[in-house]
Amino acid sequence: MANPEEQNIGFQLSPYLESPKVFHLEMPLYHEFDLSIGSVAEKVFEILRHSETIDAYCIWCNKESVFDTTQHLNTNDYPGYQTYEQLEYWKNHGNGFLRITHRCSRESNHQYFAYYFKEGDSFLKIGQWPSAADFQIPQAEQYRKILDEKQYKEFTRAIGLAAHGVGIGSFVYLRRVFENLIEEAHTKAQAENKEFPNNEYLKARMDEKIKIIKDHLPEFLVENRSLYAILSTGIHDLTENECLQYFETVKIGIEQILDEKIIQKGKVDKATKAREAIQKAHGKLTNSK
Repeated sequence: MANPEEQNIGFQLSPYLESPKVFHLEMPLYHEFDLSIGSVAEKVFEILRHSETIDAYCIWCNKESVFDTTQHLNTNDYPGYQTYEQLEYWKNHGNGFLRITHRCSRESNHQYFAYYFKEGDSFLKIGQWPSAADFQIPQAEQYRKILDEKQYKEFTRAIGLAAHGVGIGSFVYLRRVFENLIEEAHTKAQAENKEFPNNEYLKARMDEKIKIIKDHLPEFLVENRSLYAILSTGIHDLTENECLQYFETVKIGIEQILDEKIIQKGKVDKATKAREAIQKAHGKLTNSK
């Protein structure tokens, strides 16, 4: 069983050790793993030996696709099922450079590359093409529907900064996106309620503000309002690496909020079109009599 320190470090690194997709395509450059930690070394080795397909967004097809994985690990050195002996052999003799290739099943020329370097107990991501930002930002295009141009730029800037290893800066922009969503709901609440307690709202902490305007916010945001506390803690108290470790978790949380807003907007737009069509049809039928 891992000691407490090992368990703690393993937990902190878990966003990048979650899957081959996250490890190869979303992890920022120069992120380093300490292979002297047994659970970390085991997971890194497992991901590097992964040779099955992964589901990922293809920036050339502009849609989700299935990618075949080519790992340039010398499989002759590590035959069969992963064992303790194979892992130890890799830790002791697997120094040098490593490339992982992912090829789109629709078009083999659509390829992602990830590059790594191992020296002793240090394992480092040293390159990626296209970049993590190139991979993630096109997927954010859908949020243009509900974010104005400034908000959209702040959201994609956060993704770009995280992809280049800037953790605190990425949190700053994510927090701005979050605050803009709150202010948008605040403005709507004021407009719809002449007796809105604005003085109370302005003096309240973010947690209380969300409770006051909860009827104008996505349910996921209200239920997970602690997201703002994580963002603020990251900006003021966490290191660059700690912010990067939590970035994907926070980004997914904000995406859930935006996804809920897209669904709601879709319902409103559909209802509006249906209402207009019904009124138009009713008008024609009435005039034809």
